Amino acid sequence: MADKNATEGWKDLAFPREEYAARLEKVRRTMAERSIDVLLVFTAENVNYLTGYDTIGYSSFLCLAVPLDRDPLMVIREMERGVAMSTTWLTDFATTGDTDDPVERTVDALSTRGLASRRIGIEATAPFMTARTWLRLKAALGGDAVADGSEIVEPVRAIKSALELEKIRRACALVDEGMARALEAVREGATENDVAVAAYAAMVGGGSDPLVSQPIVTSGPRSGVAHTTFHHRRLERGDTVLVELGACVSRYGGALMRTAFIGEPADEVLKMNDVVLRSLNGAIAAIKPGVTAGSVDEACRRVIEEAGYEAMFRKRTGYSVGVAFAPDWGEGHIVSLRRDDPRLLEPGMVFHMPPALRAFQRLCVGMSETVVVTDNGCEVLTHHPRELHVVR
Repeated sequence: MADKNATEGWKDLAFPREEYAARLEKVRRTMAERSIDVLLVFTAENVNYLTGYDTIGYSSFLCLAVPLDRDPLMVIREMERGVAMSTTWLTDFATTGDTDDPVERTVDALSTRGLASRRIGIEATAPFMTARTWLRLKAALGGDAVADGSEIVEPVRAIKSALELEKIRRACALVDEGMARALEAVREGATENDVAVAAYAAMVGGGSDPLVSQPIVTSGPRSGVAHTTFHHRRLERGDTVLVELGACVSRYGGALMRTAFIGEPADEVLKMNDVVLRSLNGAIAAIKPGVTAGSVDEACRRVIEEAGYEAMFRKRTGYSVGVAFAPDWGEGHIVSLRRDDPRLLEPGMVFHMPPALRAFQRLCVGMSETVVVTDNGCEVLTHHPRELHVVR
């Protein structure tokens, strides 16, 4: 049954109630512009952003109904009621049991509150919303009369408030410490797992919440294969060791990448490191309000292409970071620093920029920073020395 007057009880809110109210006001402004009376939100990050909802069960059915003129309604799995009541400011909940039809329960909850007959918009981009469920829900609520409610919350998320930046700064301090301890653990004979353990212990031991993505540690030929991570390999003399980490505070992350080398670096490694460093520095120098995301990518990419490494850099320069649930700490779908992207940068945007050059199945050299766009440029939020870490 619906619980429309849940007791306040103990609350574990990440932000003051006023912060959530300001976010809702911005979302409702866009809803009104798009003639949407009730927005149905299914994306875990968006629901967290608007309510504080923080659970490990975010892959379960989840619907946040945001009306223009009253507090939101949350429809969740019955087992999630407790965590919803504890981590959000909401008071109106409807639940669906494991033998119930969540679509029917959602339509019923909206109908009993007089919301089903209004102009409804439905997010079409939520990772855990199956096409079948989305189509059934849309049909039950009016079919073609239902509006596309995608990309209403995300533009608001792109600009971080002062309170959000406090969380990100704390996460960056933790990732700095994690990187320092990880690089200390790099030595001949150690395993990739040893390095990951050192990073994890430093970040979580220092106060990080559960990590959104596990530490990335790859060495030797494995470092030349993107999106692999630690797998028991023992570090050898002559290895490059790529380390990329992300700490987390109240679902807000800070990320950092560095490269270590065991032994005396070959000329190839030193040249690649120089190019990566200059490309990262160029991207940082290019960031300021009013420039395009594409121009920042160009500042990074130009250095790499002029050095002859274009074939090793087939990706974007960076991506937005903020609220995140596993498996991805990034918000690249909101803003990415990529070729020819016309999006204008604004103060309060936060980016992780990880230029890396990979020689497939041989080696990798990469380096990154997390930065925030300021009123007149940018501020680097991570502070580990920007250099190749050499273990002789």
